[in-house]
Amino acid sequence: MVEAQRPFRFVTRTSVVSKAPPEVVYDTIADLRAHLVWSGERASDDTFKLLSLETADDGRARVGTTFTSSGANFNGTFHDASVIAEASRPSVFVIETDAHLDRTRGDAWDVHFTHRYDIVPDDVGSRITYTETISRVNYVPYWLKPWLRPITKAAINRGDRRQLENLARLAEERAA
Repeated sequence: MVEAQRPFRFVTRTSVVSKAPPEVVYDTIADLRAHLVWSGERASDDTFKLLSLETADDGRARVGTTFTSSGANFNGTFHDASVIAEASRPSVFVIETDAHLDRTRGDAWDVHFTHRYDIVPDDVGSRITYTETISRVNYVPYWLKPWLRPITKAAINRGDRRQLENLARLAEERAA
């Protein structure tokens, strides 16, 4: 694997509302095995979903917890190594991820992501805001070139919103 060392910045952000209280939403995110449900089996698109997740502990994430995962990604398969960077119940959960995408067409892509979940009380339960930041890459793919970024951002936000809606529903089920 080539390490993602080239500095790069690309940020997407989307949010949804859940009827579940912030503590339940947070606990659903912190339950790493639940990611296989809301980002895996309930994914709306089989070409973009979590397929496996391995962790050495009980699946309850705390700062410093590490895990690996893999999944389908439109043009290949991703393999991630992640660590929990921040876990402040019930409001903030941050995962730092080094990802390697084995592409079916083109060169493999190595990238560093920061996945941040902010959970705040809302009239009906919680507002979940997901911010995804790319900070390093081994190269800049065509779809992240400046002229295509608005289209890329819209597509990523659409997919991320579907995943967040799955998270919100799972938290609501757990709150019931």
